Amino acid sequence: MESTDEAQVQIRLVATQKKHEVPDAPLVVPQQLQRYGLSEIVNHLLGYERPVPFDFLVDGQFLRESIAQYLKRRNLSAENILTLEYVESMLPPTEIASYSHDDWISSVSAASAERFVVGSYDGVVRVWNSRSECEGELRGHSAAVKSVAAVAAKSRVAVVSGSQDRTAIGWGVKGGQWKALYAARGHTDSIEAVAVNPSGTHFVTASADSTLRFWTLAVPKQSEDAAAEDAPAAKKRKGGASILGKAALGTLSGHVGAVSSACFKADEESQVFSGGWDHSVRVWDVAAGVNVATSLCDKVVLDVAYSPHSRLVATGHADRAVRLWDPRAQDSTVVKLRLSSHAGFVAGVAWAPSSAYMLASASHDSTVKVWDIRSRTPLYTVHAASAADTGKKLLALDWHASLLLAGGESGSLRIHSVNGQYAAGLDRAPEQPSAAIAPLAAAC
Repeated sequence: MESTDEAQVQIRLVATQKKHEVPDAPLVVPQQLQRYGLSEIVNHLLGYERPVPFDFLVDGQFLRESIAQYLKRRNLSAENILTLEYVESMLPPTEIASYSHDDWISSVSAASAERFVVGSYDGVVRVWNSRSECEGELRGHSAAVKSVAAVAAKSRVAVVSGSQDRTAIGWGVKGGQWKALYAARGHTDSIEAVAVNPSGTHFVTASADSTLRFWTLAVPKQSEDAAAEDAPAAKKRKGGASILGKAALGTLSGHVGAVSSACFKADEESQVFSGGWDHSVRVWDVAAGVNVATSLCDKVVLDVAYSPHSRLVATGHADRAVRLWDPRAQDSTVVKLRLSSHAGFVAGVAWAPSSAYMLASASHDSTVKVWDIRSRTPLYTVHAASAADTGKKLLALDWHASLLLAGGESGSLRIHSVNGQYAAGLDRAPEQPSAAIAPLAAAC
């Protein structure tokens, strides 16, 4: 009988990226190999002089143990060929900066890799740069700011903020100073979320009054809402200058209860996704003003995000789960994937900007988790770097390029570096390289 160290198993390696494909033939490898030894084998087969680290998926899970341990745990025979799918590894996100605020952070939106917009429960919108300098404190709301959205496209309006004062304010820079350009009014309860379309022409607001409203981003030449002079909040800026009132293009009704989140379908901007306290995820045609699809789940929806790469919708929930939906599916009630690992409400979800598989979630359990949706287990769990942030609820999340931003109860904007897929050396010594590679000559 072979010892564990001597036992071997046949594997088939399957690449998700064609540039890393190896010959499709079974290989005989030691059972004690883990991901690092397997990664060395792939690099050997590809002839890479500079090793590329890989992760390995087996039966929809990342391999985080030896092959022998996996086979034993699953009660599988080593006589069968084990198929391993491999993908480039990602370095763990590293906290590189933390910006302090006086009150809870409700929302964060990266305008670029050098500029970040933060909404706070003190009613102030702050604009930070990458040098830890606060470039502006945008004051105009009379209650907590619940959501902010930076405008990526060239526009006179650079930021839109939504508040518990029932208004959304469009902000821009005039004469080197941040100015409130207009106040979008019409909601009868707190605005919980704002979202701007990628083209920078329109935005939507989601409210606790059970509706969404659709607006043009353009600055009006005169007040558009008849009730502007009687508006209870954001009527006047400091110094007495009035703010132009803005009227909605349309109202989207259908949710029963507060609408907590909204986002545009980036590759079809006439459609908007929303989530609410009525446990529903809805798809809207904003031009027609109609609800075209509704998906139901078990718990309150706290955040929603769409990926144009995977064409999937991710939602964060009060039952501590992340759910993935396919809006193209005929049966809109079926959840494509349910990701469970958090120990608290999932308040924020964000897709990686350039990947169909990478997703991040932020939770009341104080952690950010990074997922590869090809597996049901998280790639990384990112804990707070400081004692002051540990155990504090996270409420806000954004992923921009190689930066992952999160904030919440502690008032700290936590900025993490996410290097993505990389081609660097292996981060630890391989396991018995000669034993790992020697059997391959015969197998190939």
